[in-house]
Amino acid sequence: MNLFRKRQPSFLCCLPVLLLLSACGDVGPDCATPDARNSVLKSIADDRNNRLVNFAVDNSDAVAALLSHAKADAEKAAIKDKAKQDAVYSLDDTIVVNSKSKGVALCTGLLSLRIGDTTVQKEVDFRVEQAADGKTSVSVKPFQF
Repeated sequence: MNLFRKRQPSFLCCLPVLLLLSACGDVGPDCATPDARNSVLKSIADDRNNRLVNFAVDNSDAVAALLSHAKADAEKAAIKDKAKQDAVYSLDDTIVVNSKSKGVALCTGLLSLRIGDTTVQKEVDFRVEQAADGKTSVSVKPFQF
């Protein structure tokens, strides 16, 4: 009985440490989930006038060839709009987590955009937030060139 009393205080001293360690699991949402990745791509692709797609259209040899055969400005605008519509976006497999705290992760990924024969890449910064109800929201920082 005397032995038990001597061990009890040391066990009680360890209890707060154990509770603290158990709370140190995965902090913040994951940047590389399919939902987060798709949200980043959708956010950028939905803006058909983003700087990256405009750059790709302006530097695509395939688009330039089509534009060289177009006579009217309306036809040229339609060719550019079609190229923007057909753009293929992808996010590299490697996502860098810049910072992570409870409920929020700030991340960077390499975005690729392909229009015809032209592929351009740009790092994209985005924020993944997880609300108390478990819902996740993603916001993309605007491009800076």
